Amino acid sequence: MKTAITLIVFSFMLIASLTYAATISGTVMYDGDAPARPALQATKDQHCVDSLKSGKSEALVVSKGKGIKNVVVYLRARGAKPTIPAKNPVMDQVDCMYYPHVLVVTAGTTVDVTSSDPVAHNVHSHATKNEAPNWQIPGPGKMLPLKLEKREAIKFTCDIHNWMTGYIFVTDNDYYAVTGYKDKDGKWISSDAYEGSSDTGAYMIKDVPAGRYRAIAWHEELGETKAQVVEVADGDVEISFTSADFKKK
Repeated sequence: MKTAITLIVFSFMLIASLTYAATISGTVMYDGDAPARPALQATKDQHCVDSLKSGKSEALVVSKGKGIKNVVVYLRARGAKPTIPAKNPVMDQVDCMYYPHVLVVTAGTTVDVTSSDPVAHNVHSHATKNEAPNWQIPGPGKMLPLKLEKREAIKFTCDIHNWMTGYIFVTDNDYYAVTGYKDKDGKWISSDAYEGSSDTGAYMIKDVPAGRYRAIAWHEELGETKAQVVEVADGDVEISFTSADFKKK
């Protein structure tokens, strides 16, 4: 009898968790006219000079539809645990740029840092809560594992090529999304392609269980928004941000 009651309770909890899983979605849009993206000036290594003849900064990319690319929208919640991916995500260096420009991973994940370029790069982490290596990668093929344990937005630079900047954002649970990140086929969207699109900075965080959360948006140039309290019960939730909501630290 006790076993039967336990199974009934477990089944009820399972059904409830499925019933009350929600989607949090919205947009992140730029107020007013977005500033022009500055040109990148390669000053070293012919491969870089050739690759960046028409290269532009990725620090702030705004679409024709006013969407802002590379905004990380994430939820804070007590007790929410991260899922470690079965395959290590990769931070690459392609044509003397970090690729992707912003990589988001969950705490406890190991990132494989590598380079596809035929020139030497110096991967310099500016982490304050995680390990902060300063590695040289002499050429393509070398893979350096970097385990990231704590929530943090980590800036990466290259001491050899001073225009190179990238970020790894470490979240402490699975509830996050990134604007302008990938297309419907799961491929990275280039900044140039995004800039010419009509995207509105749409994001979607799926399968959020019932509970109380704090929603925050982060962007490398604009800063971070104040936390918005979110109550997930039995329906989807919409939360949108604009550039005016961000404040630099």
